[in-house]
Amino acid sequence: MQTKIEAFILTGSSFDYNNCQILKLYGQSSQGSFLVVINNFQNYFFKEIANGQNQSNLQSLNGVWVEKVLVSSQVDLKIKKLECEQNGLRTFESDVRPLDRFLMDQRLFAQITIEGKGQVKNGLFTFENPKLTPGHYYPNVKIMSFDIETGKDGTLLSLAYAFRSEKLVENMTFVLGRPTDEDTIDVHFVKSEKELLSVFEKAVKRLDPDIFTGWNVIGFDFHFLDKKSKELNSPLYLGRGAKPLSLFQSSRGEWLLNIEGRAIIDGPWALKMNFFSFESYKLNSVAKELLGFGKDIDDDDDYDKWDEIERRFREDKLALARYNVLDAILVLDIFDKIKLIDLLLNRSFISGMLLERVGGSTASFDHFYLPDLHDQNIVAPNVEDIAWARQAKGGFVLNPIVGIHSNVLVMDFKSLYPTVIQTFLIDPLSRFKRELNPRTTPVGLKFSSEAYILPNKITELLERRSKAKKEKNENLSQAIKILMNSFYGVMGSNGCRFYHEDLPDGITGSGQWILKTVIEFLEAKKFKVLYGDTDSLFVQLPRIEDYQFQGKKLVQEVNQFLKEKLKDDFNVESKLEIQFDKFFKTLILTSIRGSDEGAKKRYAGLSLKENDGVVKEEMILTGMEYVRSDWSLLARDFQFELIRKVFYQEDIISYIEETIKKLESKQLDDQLVLSKRLSKPLREYVKNVPPHARAAKILFLEKGILKKRPQFVMTTRGAVPIELRHDDIDYDYYIERQLAPIADSILSLFGKSFSQLRGPQLSLF
Repeated sequence: MQTKIEAFILTGSSFDYNNCQILKLYGQSSQGSFLVVINNFQNYFFKEIANGQNQSNLQSLNGVWVEKVLVSSQVDLKIKKLECEQNGLRTFESDVRPLDRFLMDQRLFAQITIEGKGQVKNGLFTFENPKLTPGHYYPNVKIMSFDIETGKDGTLLSLAYAFRSEKLVENMTFVLGRPTDEDTIDVHFVKSEKELLSVFEKAVKRLDPDIFTGWNVIGFDFHFLDKKSKELNSPLYLGRGAKPLSLFQSSRGEWLLNIEGRAIIDGPWALKMNFFSFESYKLNSVAKELLGFGKDIDDDDDYDKWDEIERRFREDKLALARYNVLDAILVLDIFDKIKLIDLLLNRSFISGMLLERVGGSTASFDHFYLPDLHDQNIVAPNVEDIAWARQAKGGFVLNPIVGIHSNVLVMDFKSLYPTVIQTFLIDPLSRFKRELNPRTTPVGLKFSSEAYILPNKITELLERRSKAKKEKNENLSQAIKILMNSFYGVMGSNGCRFYHEDLPDGITGSGQWILKTVIEFLEAKKFKVLYGDTDSLFVQLPRIEDYQFQGKKLVQEVNQFLKEKLKDDFNVESKLEIQFDKFFKTLILTSIRGSDEGAKKRYAGLSLKENDGVVKEEMILTGMEYVRSDWSLLARDFQFELIRKVFYQEDIISYIEETIKKLESKQLDDQLVLSKRLSKPLREYVKNVPPHARAAKILFLEKGILKKRPQFVMTTRGAVPIELRHDDIDYDYYIERQLAPIADSILSLFGKSFSQLRGPQLSLF
């Protein structure tokens, strides 16, 4: 039946079969789950032409004439590549993965239109060698989070899953138990581990999820199930294909899964790849921070939870089931809270990377860049052949002017590095053809003004981001921002086939020049620039009245100046845009501890935000102890209140003295707990043992509890874990090591010090 459907590719695979390259694409469509099989794909790479004879119109980025080599399979590719190497001929792009090559050459970005003969096979709308073109479909995915509980002896005690789709929500726990144990609507008892695997397999087949997820689901849960299924000689079929579950290690030591047709999203990986920052990426910690509640058994501290799990297994299996399934549910609740799957899907169709690979910035760059490079009859090298020179230079940082400042405008550049690329046409192709009507950057590097690719791609992405913002599609806007911001880092990476030191140097060097030039412009207009960092500037305005008008006017003047300056000095059209970011009624810039030099990336500001004519004040603390959990609550609250009093011109001396008195009279004992994560195994702390490691050792020796992030207090005996007696608090430690540094950072702004408080009464005025 000839059919045309809109679809979204979620996962795919490639393999050799009868000396042919077979590709499979799975995903969701307007007609349900689909499978596309491509068995007529012919892969290729490029090889150097012997003796440099120009028998081709294809050239590499380093000027070598090349020709295309067609291959029927990956085995064929490896054989032909080896033949080239034995003949002393270089190869190019021989490391591009077959599936990536197919999607790139077809210019497909996850959202596709499928046109061809389709039929339903095993519940999938299946196509063989259809016509695939770019589409616009957004999927309703079916997702299953699962979690297992095991005994100390390696027994699989229970397995729970939480399943969600557009039409169905289902939670279930399978528990190893006696046949007489009573099932409930969401708990099912099984007689053996083998049966437990079997009922899970049947549930997966019935529910047919597009995505498997969990917390460390690859490294632990799937790893355990793989070993258990082999141990029981009971292959576990969890994919949409005919192969059982199996794990294997990549050349880089990563554990990879063979589950055909289902994407696998590991919770911690997904958070990190999408720039969600947590002090701890343990499930309990993330759940508490995002949802306000956590696991049924609190294991944040890494004590041996197995005792409680095994007790429940012996005495209260339903309690074990509740604990097990809650872990699976928490993962989906976290994903829902931050709309993580939506962000992943947006990143997939923006970058061209399938769901499990959206963090692959270098592969995304290939996907964007290679097809257009081939249109220019240029090919790229293999990654392994790139000669890495050095780390790229960083952005310019202006030392902060220490003090308490009023009326401070913060302006920053919108997408600085992408717009630098646009302005100076910095691009692998334009570097290669740099003598073709060249443009020169502020650091003297040349790039062609006629042959380039990346600046046009950035223009397209910026237009799409502007549209996404207007439509209030935050995840799409964020996906585009992540992709654009990755381009600079990719081109400066030794893992990128397009690396050349001129590319990152041209970008950061131009960025530094731009920031310095704007500072000179502002200072010539008698504005005081208090601080600058890579793409932002802190500028003092003359007065607080009509600060928005002043700020917007100054932003316009800077943009106009840059436009004219870049045109006059470099004959380029400025794509740069500086914008009004925020306004601080009061800004505190402190010094580095023990120095007069200003501390970078560390400030406190009282910002003004205007909404519907109502102005609200908000305290913003960046880089301060207040936002660091390795300081005590005493210190963090002390700093916040101290800064608040400075903002509102209240007496800080009496507050400092009052805090010390309360501390010494034991009124603040509930705020003294310290906590820090061990950076290495406990046994490796031998000499110069820091306080948190000492506390962890004491707790392990006396209670048998191992914590990777111990909580402790400082006593006259040193660091003592909170689980043990600690009524001999070392108050001098908290005064000198917690309160004094924070107080000094503020008192020094008034020419005073904390040590003076121990002497005669101080007055700031």
